[in-house]
Amino acid sequence: MIAFQTRRTLLALCLPLLLALGGGAGCTRILVASEANAIEENPGARTFARRVADESIEIKAVVNMHAADEAFDDAHLVVVSYNGYVLIAGQIPEETLKGKATAVVRQLREVRRIYNELEVAAPSSAMTRTSDAWITTKVKSWLVGKPDTPGLRTKVVTENGVVYLMGMVTAEEADRIAAMAADVSGVQRVVRLFELIDAS
Repeated sequence: MIAFQTRRTLLALCLPLLLALGGGAGCTRILVASEANAIEENPGARTFARRVADESIEIKAVVNMHAADEAFDDAHLVVVSYNGYVLIAGQIPEETLKGKATAVVRQLREVRRIYNELEVAAPSSAMTRTSDAWITTKVKSWLVGKPDTPGLRTKVVTENGVVYLMGMVTAEEADRIAAMAADVSGVQRVVRLFELIDAS
């Protein structure tokens, strides 16, 4: 960890020089000299660029839905993106909006898969949303508190009592997380939207 932090610090110092001088030979030599060990990739971790892309997807999706049809103004929309896997949940006033929502999100760059869980119903109440937030907190707290569970690689979204689980996990981790979430009081159903990764 110390070597990695040192490498990051050197990279931060060298980046302005690279941009100003238009070359990177000097910084490359410094970085190579600072750490001889290989940098291992974590298959379950999102890159910084991927996090930024996910945030962009979430913002653009909601804005573009409202721009596509004024009927979305009467809907309760929840859009969450994790590594390009996009969940659309909430309540809409009419069935036709479900297809429109998918079409809008499909046009966005970086979207890899879409899960449309919208339901035709009145927007959830403030009490329901408070309960949903509490369920999410309980599930997330359990995940983060367990050393054998990838809490930091799991996104928990609760909508109207339904818990949606996203993230990059192994099949075994997915089973364990889903089973735990199903045991939390107030959870009506658990939907697994994981991107499965290789355990090796």
